[in-house]
Amino acid sequence: MDRVVVVTKPTRLEELIREHLTEGMAQFFLESKDDSIAPYRDEHTTYQDALTAVRRQIPNDLVVTTVSRSDLPTFLFRDDDLVIVCGPDGLFVNLAQYVTNQLVLGVNPDPDSIAGNLMPFEPTQVGDVITRVKNDKYLVEDLPFVKATTSDDKVVWGINDIFIGRRDHISARYKIAFGSREERHSSDGVIVSTGIGTNGWLRSIVAMVDGLIPERGCHLLRQLPNPTDLELVFVVRDPFPSPTTGATIVTGRVVAGIPLRLSSEMPKGGVIFSDGIVEKGVDWPAGSTATITVGERVVHRLIR
Repeated sequence: MDRVVVVTKPTRLEELIREHLTEGMAQFFLESKDDSIAPYRDEHTTYQDALTAVRRQIPNDLVVTTVSRSDLPTFLFRDDDLVIVCGPDGLFVNLAQYVTNQLVLGVNPDPDSIAGNLMPFEPTQVGDVITRVKNDKYLVEDLPFVKATTSDDKVVWGINDIFIGRRDHISARYKIAFGSREERHSSDGVIVSTGIGTNGWLRSIVAMVDGLIPERGCHLLRQLPNPTDLELVFVVRDPFPSPTTGATIVTGRVVAGIPLRLSSEMPKGGVIFSDGIVEKGVDWPAGSTATITVGERVVHRLIR
Protein backbone atom coordinates (compact mmCIF):
# COMPACT_ATOMS: atom_id res chain seq x y z
CA MET A 1 0.00 0.00 0.00
CA ASP A 2 1.57 3.26 -1.13
CA ARG A 3 -1.51 5.39 -1.70
CA VAL A 4 -5.00 5.82 -0.26
CA VAL A 5 -7.81 6.74 -2.63
CA VAL A 6 -10.95 8.15 -1.00
CA VAL A 7 -14.04 7.74 -3.19
CA THR A 8 -16.89 10.19 -2.55
CA LYS A 9 -20.17 11.33 -4.05
CA PRO A 10 -21.95 14.70 -4.14
CA THR A 11 -24.53 15.21 -1.43
CA ARG A 12 -28.09 16.11 -2.30
CA LEU A 13 -27.37 19.66 -1.10
CA GLU A 14 -24.45 19.97 -3.52
CA GLU A 15 -26.63 18.67 -6.34
CA LEU A 16 -29.32 21.21 -5.44
CA ILE A 17 -26.78 24.03 -5.51
CA ARG A 18 -25.48 22.81 -8.86
CA GLU A 19 -29.03 22.86 -10.19
CA HIS A 20 -30.02 26.27 -8.74
CA LEU A 21 -26.59 28.00 -8.73
CA THR A 22 -26.64 29.08 -5.07
CA GLU A 23 -27.80 27.61 -1.79
CA GLY A 24 -30.12 30.58 -1.28
CA MET A 25 -31.83 29.98 -4.61
CA ALA A 26 -32.14 26.28 -3.80
CA GLN A 27 -33.73 27.15 -0.47
CA PHE A 28 -36.18 29.52 -2.17
CA PHE A 29 -37.14 26.83 -4.69
CA LEU A 30 -37.81 24.22 -2.01
CA GLU A 31 -39.80 26.63 0.17
CA SER A 32 -41.93 27.58 -2.86
CA LYS A 33 -42.87 23.87 -2.96
CA ASP A 34 -43.65 23.80 0.78
CA ASP A 35 -40.44 21.89 1.40
CA SER A 36 -37.43 22.63 3.61
CA ILE A 37 -33.73 22.69 2.88
CA ALA A 38 -32.91 21.68 6.47
CA PRO A 39 -32.78 17.88 5.87
CA TYR A 40 -30.44 18.44 2.93
CA ARG A 41 -28.14 20.58 5.08
CA ASP A 42 -28.15 18.03 7.90
CA GLU A 43 -27.33 15.19 5.51
CA HIS A 44 -24.53 17.25 3.95
CA THR A 45 -23.02 18.08 7.34
CA THR A 46 -23.12 14.45 8.46
CA TYR A 47 -21.38 13.31 5.29
CA GLN A 48 -18.69 15.99 5.44
CA ASP A 49 -18.04 15.17 9.11
CA ALA A 50 -17.63 11.51 8.17
CA LEU A 51 -15.14 12.36 5.42
CA THR A 52 -13.20 14.56 7.83
CA ALA A 53 -13.05 11.71 10.36
CA VAL A 54 -11.82 9.33 7.65
CA ARG A 55 -9.07 11.66 6.43
CA ARG A 56 -7.83 12.40 9.97
CA GLN A 57 -7.09 8.71 10.51
CA ILE A 58 -4.97 8.25 7.39
CA PRO A 59 -1.26 8.31 8.41
CA ASN A 60 0.81 11.22 7.16
CA ASP A 61 3.29 8.91 5.44
CA LEU A 62 0.66 7.82 2.92
CA VAL A 63 -0.25 9.72 -0.22
CA VAL A 64 -3.97 10.54 -0.25
CA THR A 65 -6.11 11.44 -3.22
CA THR A 66 -9.86 11.92 -3.54
CA VAL A 67 -12.00 10.95 -6.50
CA SER A 68 -15.68 11.71 -6.98
CA ARG A 69 -18.11 9.18 -8.40
CA SER A 70 -18.41 11.05 -11.71
CA ASP A 71 -14.63 10.87 -12.25
CA LEU A 72 -14.28 7.11 -11.69
CA PRO A 73 -14.39 6.21 -15.42
CA THR A 74 -11.21 8.23 -16.10
CA PHE A 75 -9.34 7.72 -12.82
CA LEU A 76 -6.24 5.49 -12.94
CA PHE A 77 -6.07 3.15 -9.96
CA ARG A 78 -2.76 1.54 -8.98
CA ASP A 79 -2.51 -2.09 -7.93
CA ASP A 80 -1.23 -1.15 -4.47
CA ASP A 81 -3.92 1.44 -3.73
CA LEU A 82 -6.08 1.11 -0.65
CA VAL A 83 -9.49 2.35 -1.79
CA ILE A 84 -11.77 3.84 0.86
CA VAL A 85 -15.31 4.26 -0.42
CA CYS A 86 -17.50 6.42 1.82
CA GLY A 87 -21.20 6.60 1.09
CA PRO A 88 -24.25 4.44 0.43
CA ASP A 89 -24.08 0.94 -1.05
CA GLY A 90 -24.71 2.33 -4.52
CA LEU A 91 -21.34 4.09 -4.43
CA PHE A 92 -19.62 0.75 -3.74
CA VAL A 93 -21.42 -0.71 -6.75
CA ASN A 94 -20.28 2.22 -8.93
CA LEU A 95 -16.68 1.76 -7.78
CA ALA A 96 -16.67 -2.02 -8.31
CA GLN A 97 -16.71 -1.59 -12.09
CA TYR A 98 -13.33 0.20 -12.01
CA VAL A 99 -11.17 -1.67 -9.46
CA THR A 100 -9.19 -4.85 -10.07
CA ASN A 101 -6.65 -6.04 -7.47
CA GLN A 102 -7.06 -3.20 -4.97
CA LEU A 103 -8.26 -3.67 -1.40
CA VAL A 104 -11.57 -1.85 -0.87
CA LEU A 105 -12.65 -0.47 2.50
CA GLY A 106 -16.34 0.39 2.72
CA VAL A 107 -17.32 3.14 5.16
CA ASN A 108 -20.89 3.96 6.15
CA PRO A 109 -21.01 7.72 6.82
CA ASP A 110 -24.43 7.65 8.50
CA PRO A 111 -25.52 4.28 9.99
CA ASP A 112 -28.73 5.90 11.28
CA SER A 113 -30.05 6.45 7.75
CA ILE A 114 -27.96 4.20 5.45
CA ALA A 115 -28.37 0.42 5.59
CA GLY A 116 -24.76 -0.08 4.52
CA ASN A 117 -24.94 -3.77 3.56
CA LEU A 118 -21.67 -3.32 1.67
CA MET A 119 -20.16 -0.77 4.06
CA PRO A 120 -19.22 -2.61 7.28
CA PHE A 121 -17.04 0.08 8.87
CA GLU A 122 -17.75 3.37 10.62
CA PRO A 123 -15.57 6.44 9.95
CA THR A 124 -13.84 6.13 13.33
CA GLN A 125 -12.63 2.60 12.53
CA VAL A 126 -10.60 3.51 9.45
CA GLY A 127 -7.30 4.08 11.31
CA ASP A 128 -7.37 0.61 12.85
CA VAL A 129 -8.08 -1.02 9.49
CA ILE A 130 -5.19 0.83 7.83
CA THR A 131 -2.87 -0.35 10.61
CA ARG A 132 -3.96 -3.94 10.04
CA VAL A 133 -3.40 -3.61 6.30
CA LYS A 134 0.09 -2.20 6.92
CA ASN A 135 0.88 -5.15 9.22
CA ASP A 136 -0.64 -7.64 6.77
CA LYS A 137 -3.17 -8.75 9.40
CA TYR A 138 -6.36 -7.79 7.63
CA LEU A 139 -9.38 -9.90 6.69
CA VAL A 140 -10.77 -9.80 3.18
CA GLU A 141 -13.59 -11.45 1.26
CA ASP A 142 -13.85 -11.78 -2.51
CA LEU A 143 -17.15 -10.70 -4.04
CA PRO A 144 -17.71 -12.26 -7.48
CA PHE A 145 -19.20 -10.57 -10.54
CA VAL A 146 -21.87 -11.86 -12.88
CA LYS A 147 -20.62 -11.94 -16.48
CA ALA A 148 -22.57 -11.86 -19.75
CA THR A 149 -20.67 -12.68 -22.93
CA THR A 150 -22.36 -12.30 -26.32
CA SER A 151 -21.67 -14.32 -29.45
CA ASP A 152 -20.11 -11.20 -31.00
CA ASP A 153 -17.59 -10.94 -28.13
CA LYS A 154 -19.20 -8.16 -26.12
CA VAL A 155 -18.83 -8.52 -22.33
CA VAL A 156 -20.96 -7.01 -19.57
CA TRP A 157 -19.94 -7.26 -15.90
CA GLY A 158 -22.19 -6.69 -12.89
CA ILE A 159 -21.48 -6.77 -9.16
CA ASN A 160 -25.21 -6.66 -8.32
CA ASP A 161 -27.02 -8.06 -11.33
CA ILE A 162 -27.38 -8.15 -15.10
CA PHE A 163 -30.59 -7.48 -17.00
CA ILE A 164 -31.25 -9.08 -20.38
CA GLY A 165 -34.32 -7.89 -22.26
CA ARG A 166 -35.54 -4.79 -24.06
CA ARG A 167 -34.29 -1.26 -23.60
CA ASP A 168 -37.89 0.05 -23.49
CA HIS A 169 -38.99 -2.70 -21.06
CA ILE A 170 -41.83 -3.96 -23.26
CA SER A 171 -42.08 -7.70 -23.97
CA ALA A 172 -38.78 -9.27 -25.00
CA ARG A 173 -38.68 -12.28 -27.34
CA TYR A 174 -35.84 -14.76 -26.97
CA LYS A 175 -34.94 -18.42 -26.57
CA ILE A 176 -33.77 -19.50 -23.11
CA ALA A 177 -31.58 -22.55 -22.46
CA PHE A 178 -30.66 -23.78 -18.99
CA GLY A 179 -29.27 -27.22 -18.22
CA SER A 180 -30.96 -29.70 -20.56
CA ARG A 181 -34.07 -27.56 -21.08
CA GLU A 182 -34.92 -24.77 -23.48
CA GLU A 183 -37.98 -22.86 -24.64
CA ARG A 184 -39.04 -19.64 -26.31
CA HIS A 185 -40.09 -16.77 -24.10
CA SER A 186 -42.08 -13.58 -24.25
CA SER A 187 -41.34 -11.76 -20.99
CA ASP A 188 -40.29 -8.50 -19.37
CA GLY A 189 -36.71 -9.72 -19.41
CA VAL A 190 -34.39 -11.76 -17.23
CA ILE A 191 -32.50 -10.66 -14.10
CA VAL A 192 -29.38 -12.59 -13.07
CA SER A 193 -28.19 -11.69 -9.59
CA THR A 194 -25.06 -12.22 -7.52
CA GLY A 195 -25.19 -12.77 -3.77
CA ILE A 196 -24.73 -9.03 -3.32
CA GLY A 197 -27.57 -8.32 -5.71
CA THR A 198 -30.04 -10.34 -3.64
CA ASN A 199 -30.34 -7.19 -1.50
CA GLY A 200 -31.20 -5.12 -4.58
CA TRP A 201 -33.51 -5.65 -7.54
CA LEU A 202 -34.01 -9.34 -6.77
CA ARG A 203 -35.30 -8.55 -3.29
CA SER A 204 -38.40 -6.88 -4.74
CA ILE A 205 -39.13 -10.00 -6.80
CA VAL A 206 -38.77 -12.24 -3.76
CA ALA A 207 -41.13 -9.96 -1.83
CA MET A 208 -43.68 -10.21 -4.63
CA VAL A 209 -43.46 -14.01 -4.74
CA ASP A 210 -43.78 -14.20 -0.95
CA GLY A 211 -46.94 -12.13 -1.17
CA LEU A 212 -48.46 -14.36 -3.85
CA ILE A 213 -47.74 -17.69 -2.17
CA PRO A 214 -49.87 -18.48 0.92
CA GLU A 215 -47.06 -20.25 2.79
CA ARG A 216 -44.30 -17.70 2.95
CA GLY A 217 -40.99 -18.89 1.56
CA CYS A 218 -42.30 -21.99 -0.24
CA HIS A 219 -40.61 -21.27 -3.56
CA LEU A 220 -37.31 -21.75 -5.36
CA LEU A 221 -36.03 -18.37 -4.11
CA ARG A 222 -36.36 -19.30 -0.44
CA GLN A 223 -32.57 -19.63 -0.12
CA LEU A 224 -30.45 -17.03 -1.88
CA PRO A 225 -26.65 -17.05 -2.33
CA ASN A 226 -24.34 -15.25 0.07
CA PRO A 227 -22.21 -12.36 -1.24
CA THR A 228 -19.09 -14.55 -1.58
CA ASP A 229 -20.80 -17.60 -3.11
CA LEU A 230 -19.74 -18.54 -6.65
CA GLU A 231 -23.38 -18.84 -7.55
CA LEU A 232 -25.95 -16.70 -9.33
CA VAL A 233 -29.74 -16.71 -9.30
CA PHE A 234 -31.82 -15.84 -12.35
CA VAL A 235 -35.47 -14.86 -12.51
CA VAL A 236 -37.66 -14.35 -15.58
CA ARG A 237 -39.93 -11.35 -15.18
CA ASP A 238 -43.59 -11.96 -16.07
CA PRO A 239 -43.18 -14.78 -18.63
CA PHE A 240 -46.25 -15.06 -20.87
CA PRO A 241 -47.35 -18.54 -22.02
CA SER A 242 -48.83 -18.70 -25.53
CA PRO A 243 -49.04 -21.18 -28.41
CA THR A 244 -45.44 -20.25 -29.33
CA THR A 245 -43.92 -19.27 -25.95
CA GLY A 246 -43.56 -21.13 -22.66
CA ALA A 247 -43.21 -20.27 -18.98
CA THR A 248 -41.62 -23.30 -17.33
CA ILE A 249 -38.03 -22.02 -17.06
CA VAL A 250 -38.56 -19.09 -14.71
CA THR A 251 -35.75 -19.32 -12.14
CA GLY A 252 -32.58 -21.27 -11.47
CA ARG A 253 -29.07 -21.24 -10.07
CA VAL A 254 -26.07 -20.61 -12.28
CA VAL A 255 -22.89 -22.31 -11.07
CA ALA A 256 -19.65 -23.51 -12.65
CA GLY A 257 -20.45 -25.72 -15.63
CA ILE A 258 -24.14 -24.73 -15.75
CA PRO A 259 -24.42 -21.39 -17.58
CA LEU A 260 -27.59 -19.62 -18.66
CA ARG A 261 -27.96 -18.95 -22.39
CA LEU A 262 -30.35 -16.52 -24.01
CA SER A 263 -30.70 -16.04 -27.78
CA SER A 264 -32.35 -12.81 -28.93
CA GLU A 265 -35.26 -12.99 -31.38
CA MET A 266 -35.76 -9.22 -31.53
CA PRO A 267 -34.73 -7.25 -34.64
CA LYS A 268 -34.09 -4.19 -32.50
CA GLY A 269 -34.46 -2.93 -28.93
CA GLY A 270 -32.66 -5.81 -27.22
CA VAL A 271 -30.19 -4.78 -24.49
CA ILE A 272 -27.93 -6.19 -21.80
CA PHE A 273 -26.95 -3.91 -18.93
CA SER A 274 -25.64 -4.27 -15.39
CA ASP A 275 -26.29 -2.73 -11.99
CA GLY A 276 -29.20 -0.64 -13.24
CA ILE A 277 -27.12 1.46 -15.64
CA VAL A 278 -29.08 1.29 -18.89
CA GLU A 279 -26.91 3.95 -20.55
CA LYS A 280 -23.88 1.62 -20.50
CA GLY A 281 -25.78 -1.37 -21.88
CA VAL A 282 -24.83 -3.22 -25.06
CA ASP A 283 -27.21 -3.97 -27.90
CA TRP A 284 -28.63 -7.50 -28.10
CA PRO A 285 -30.15 -7.92 -31.58
CA ALA A 286 -31.72 -10.97 -33.21
CA GLY A 287 -29.20 -13.74 -33.75
CA SER A 288 -27.03 -12.74 -30.78
CA THR A 289 -26.62 -15.26 -27.96
CA ALA A 290 -25.70 -14.17 -24.42
CA THR A 291 -24.00 -16.64 -22.10
CA ILE A 292 -24.25 -15.74 -18.41
CA THR A 293 -21.75 -17.19 -15.94
CA VAL A 294 -20.09 -16.44 -12.63
CA GLY A 295 -17.33 -14.04 -13.65
CA GLU A 296 -13.65 -14.53 -12.93
CA ARG A 297 -13.43 -10.95 -11.63
CA VAL A 298 -13.88 -10.22 -7.91
CA VAL A 299 -13.82 -7.21 -5.59
CA HIS A 300 -11.49 -7.59 -2.61
CA ARG A 301 -13.55 -6.12 0.24
CA LEU A 302 -12.03 -5.65 3.69
CA ILE A 303 -14.16 -7.05 6.51
CA ARG A 304 -14.11 -7.02 10.29
